[in-house]
Amino acid sequence: MRQLTFNLFLIFALIFSVSPVLAQDTSPDRPIYVVQEGDTLFSIAIQFGLTVDELITANTLANPDLLSAGMELVIPGLEGVRGRLVTETITLGQTLRTLSIRHQIAPEQIMRLNHITSPMEVFAGASLVIPQVDDAVLLEEQAVLEPGMSLLQLAVTGNTNPWLLAETNLTDRTWEILPGEPVFSAAGSGTAVNLISPLIQDLQISPLPLVQGYTTVVTVTSAHPIELSGSLAGSTLRFFANGDGQQVALQGIHAMTDPGIYPVVLQGRLPDGKTFSFEQMVVLQAAGYSREAINGVDPQTIDPVVTAPENKQIDAVVAEASPDKLWDGVFASPGYDPEWITSWYGTRRAYNGGQYAYFHSGIDYGGGPGTPIKAPAPGVVVFAGPLTVRGNATVLDHGWGVYSGFWHQSEIQVQVGERVAANQVIGLVGGTGRITGPHLHWEIWANGVQVNPLLWLSQSYP
Repeated sequence: MRQLTFNLFLIFALIFSVSPVLAQDTSPDRPIYVVQEGDTLFSIAIQFGLTVDELITANTLANPDLLSAGMELVIPGLEGVRGRLVTETITLGQTLRTLSIRHQIAPEQIMRLNHITSPMEVFAGASLVIPQVDDAVLLEEQAVLEPGMSLLQLAVTGNTNPWLLAETNLTDRTWEILPGEPVFSAAGSGTAVNLISPLIQDLQISPLPLVQGYTTVVTVTSAHPIELSGSLAGSTLRFFANGDGQQVALQGIHAMTDPGIYPVVLQGRLPDGKTFSFEQMVVLQAAGYSREAINGVDPQTIDPVVTAPENKQIDAVVAEASPDKLWDGVFASPGYDPEWITSWYGTRRAYNGGQYAYFHSGIDYGGGPGTPIKAPAPGVVVFAGPLTVRGNATVLDHGWGVYSGFWHQSEIQVQVGERVAANQVIGLVGGTGRITGPHLHWEIWANGVQVNPLLWLSQSYP
């Protein structure tokens, strides 16, 4: 009886299948590229495999130098492509299939526009050019095929025309959509599902793409308690509860990490034993750090026999991640004059005429000996003492795997175990350790990796 009912429904759907009503389309009949901030005619020409002269001719540009963000340029040589070519950043969970269905564009067209040779080359954080047609119907994920379920059965369950559903998902073969894959329909036609797993409501990584030397925030939102673990670019993530069903992990990206493609891996387990796993490749881009050569440095302070044990000692100090988050909001500058920065984070360094094998792991503030150093945020002192390279040093634990370090002091004014408040004086500027003159070196770790401290002065983490 159940099979008969199902067959009757399919016959009824075939007879009374309908096509969607489309709004009036005012899109350009040729591909139009919307100029982005930082674009040049040369970069646009390279992106689409053209010459600058071809772009100038196609757009009758009287003055090619007057290029500005938002300007629309005709892109010649793209037969069959129409609409405005906009740049879209690929988010976590998106694939070539979901991207093409969401925008109702053939996958081959996206691959052609972006010089993609394999569907596997769609990475989170990558910027892809997508043709947008005016008044296009917005699609979103409405369901995920469960094991043993077909698209036809899903259509019956949702009282939806199965052939229209198949067409919307860019297939005329209902069996091509496999269990575990999302099914799209018009926005507002149901409750949207998460592309990554039905066990979580949201997964965000910021910034995306990843950037050398930046602090990356991984946020997972779930309606139920969930035990999380994972890794980002090879570093093990540590998650902490942040209220409203959120768990947050802060992870630094090393300033010397080569730009490229790196994995993000996430696993979760609910109290009832249900589990999920997710993995996707993510783009990591260069931050454009400069170079500086420093001479007159004591050779002992760049000798690996000396530096390696000291680095290991500090790495052990910042290896733990206490569960209490002690700070709130942006950090304050610890320097006497916040504008007096003598060396920037991430700068590639060469010492005494050697190779550029080092990087500056913090920022240097100018100031005479005896100038006060203030805590940038509340914390607990976990190290205070003399070191060969770092001189008189202090390390504060701010919680959640976030630490601050202060080097080269003439005087340390706190003790291990002491809890300090934001803007409390913790020491005085000096000229101890590996220096060429008195200054304060300040650095921040996020889960064991030194990150750009200046970002913490302008952005609230998490």
